[in-house]
Amino acid sequence: MGGEAGKRPVTIREVAERAGVSISTVSHALSGRRPISAATTARVREAAAELGYDPNPNARSLRTGRSGLVGLILRPRYAVAGTPDRAETFNRLVGSIATEMLRRKTGLIHVPDLHDPAVASVPMDGCIVAHPYGGDTALAELVGRGLPVVTVEEDPEQPDLPWAVRLDYPPVVEALLDHLHDQGARDVLLLSGTEDNAWNRRPRETYLAWCERRALPPRTALLSEGLTPGDVPELVQPLLSGPDRPDAIVVATSDFAPLIAESAAAQGLRVPDDLLLAALTDSEHARTSIPPITAMDLTHEALAERAVELMLARLSGAETPDRPVFLTPELRLRESTQRRK
Repeated sequence: MGGEAGKRPVTIREVAERAGVSISTVSHALSGRRPISAATTARVREAAAELGYDPNPNARSLRTGRSGLVGLILRPRYAVAGTPDRAETFNRLVGSIATEMLRRKTGLIHVPDLHDPAVASVPMDGCIVAHPYGGDTALAELVGRGLPVVTVEEDPEQPDLPWAVRLDYPPVVEALLDHLHDQGARDVLLLSGTEDNAWNRRPRETYLAWCERRALPPRTALLSEGLTPGDVPELVQPLLSGPDRPDAIVVATSDFAPLIAESAAAQGLRVPDDLLLAALTDSEHARTSIPPITAMDLTHEALAERAVELMLARLSGAETPDRPVFLTPELRLRESTQRRK
């Protein structure tokens, strides 16, 4: 029949013609997403069976070869929060992955929600999972399906998975903290994000270890990546008032750094003279702030290139690497952490 190996796969249009219904009726009858009469459903299923039609794209790709598509799942729930300029970090990553795939003549499909029935059967030869959470359920689902997976950043609970491109945060975060210390900071506040991924976990672990070595009391607080620009000053102003205010702040999200500078100015504090300020991502918000804000660039273009290389190597049957690929973020020192002599 038409669906057997080596022959052209049966199309949904052929099933519709055999059953005497529309293509949409075939889709609804086989997926169950909309109510179709029992008699029509039976007729559609009978036609599909006679023709050898399989509605599962993954099953079809197993019979006919690869789909030529690689999936991309962007895990942070606030990755596209707010306006497009707030999403610069993830725009760089997704755009770079798409470009690298295009260079290699491989298709890329974005998967918004792996558990959505509408995309549960998306035909993918493999999948890149970006910034997974600790104990990530989507990652576990893909592995359970036997799908080749490469991660951009590691699942913090599974740091040794070899098919991964990781950022080596500790030396760069330590260099930033040492720089702040050299500039006179002795009370550094770390404002982490709330997403449970490596980008938040690893710098926080490094900060706590650095404070212990320096015999300095650690100060941490959380600022959700999903906050609106109007929320940030309200949460930050109490931290900047009073005699126990920090003399330096490291904030995870670069979008929030200029808002913190504005809040400091409202309290009569000058950056960098009274308050040193740095961010753990870099963006136009940090670069164009007055003064420009020291930031850690996550080198998304390099992450994308290595992730695509790993994925295509895995799909070609390459041996499992001994360890993840490590890349080093770039520390960009700017005026916000340079005290005038």
